[in-house]
Amino acid sequence: MNIFKKNTILRIAFVHLVSKHRQTIVAMLGVMFGITVFIFQAGIITGLQNYMIDKIINNSPHLHIFNDPEKYPPSIVEKMSPDPNHWTVLRNQKQKDVDKRIHNSNGIIEIIERNPEIQGAAPFVGTQAIFKAGFKELPATIAGVDIDKENRLFNVHRDQIAGDVMRLKTINNGIILGKGVAEKLGAKVDDIITVSTTFAVVDMKVVGITQTGITAIDDVRAMMNLRSAQKLMNADSYYVTDINIKLKNPDHADILSTEYEKMFGYRAQTWKDANAGIFGVFKIQNLATYMVIVSILIVAGFGIFNILMMMIYEKMTDIAILKSIGFKNRDIRNLFMIEALVIGFAGGVLGLIFGYVVCRIAAMVEVKIKGLVTLDHLNINFDPMFYVAGFAFAIISTALAGYIPARKASRIDPVDIIRGK
Repeated sequence: MNIFKKNTILRIAFVHLVSKHRQTIVAMLGVMFGITVFIFQAGIITGLQNYMIDKIINNSPHLHIFNDPEKYPPSIVEKMSPDPNHWTVLRNQKQKDVDKRIHNSNGIIEIIERNPEIQGAAPFVGTQAIFKAGFKELPATIAGVDIDKENRLFNVHRDQIAGDVMRLKTINNGIILGKGVAEKLGAKVDDIITVSTTFAVVDMKVVGITQTGITAIDDVRAMMNLRSAQKLMNADSYYVTDINIKLKNPDHADILSTEYEKMFGYRAQTWKDANAGIFGVFKIQNLATYMVIVSILIVAGFGIFNILMMMIYEKMTDIAILKSIGFKNRDIRNLFMIEALVIGFAGGVLGLIFGYVVCRIAAMVEVKIKGLVTLDHLNINFDPMFYVAGFAFAIISTALAGYIPARKASRIDPVDIIRGK
């Protein structure tokens, strides 16, 4: 195609788009709306997901080693008669009391911390208890911790909203309450609450209140010294139920999980397995988002298709004249493809701008959300790849929508048009 034809085709395309400016604007708005919705939905959904993953990674162990008893242990009769051809039936077998202790926990921690991939490992004693403040009672989970290690690995001080979590080192019967636990009990810093288990009842002083942002933790968990938790369990100073591990790279948790289960004989649960339900919700959210966006872009594509088809029928005479003066089929096809791509480009650019503006406005709006997580403002993800992908979708969808009308226009016989006139 020579320069004359190129310039002529561009001018004709411009005239077509301007002369039918309402149809052109509607088509561009369709593309713009699709890209805006894509950027906003992708930003808000992945922003929430990233926020939750960040909270999980920073406030939960990447690997959790614990003594996981058999769900359906073999009966005594089965152990006495291991022959697979011998059929035994035992009804109403009672579960035996399983010791949840991790034996030689200090030795296991020493071995784990020698691994260069490990950031640190902390002992943990977990059990259920009843908390009482005045006439209010609440079932909650006790987390017995070494506060120095816990703070180094999981940044407990960053989550404190009242008091000083490090006072746990100097106050023997100190306790740190999650925000939800403190609110339900009506407890404040320096208040005395009663903690009771099957083995002991102890009065404890609230030294701090924390808010991780994860409701499932804040509403049920309280932390205390490792030794205080052991006393509530009527256990010795070597009693540890869990070992919480922080990795330098959380993605290596799966490999180390298998290795440690074989090495120590205890269950090693990764942070992904512990939060499998949440990640399942993420997959459904992403699938729904992509389906909505694809649907919007398909609708916008049909709009462009219809507009170009109408232009072809209205510009039959123009096409006949162009072909009669030497323009080839590919020139006519390029003419209408240019029109489609201009609509896609303009709609895509507007979609990027409006999408960014909408996301910025949404990020500034104060919200009070309390569900799986607690949010004051929407956490929007401004990943540049969303904008690149959105613009690419705009160009590709409009190119596909414009190809069939452009191909049809290129095959029109000018003789048939003139005879029809």
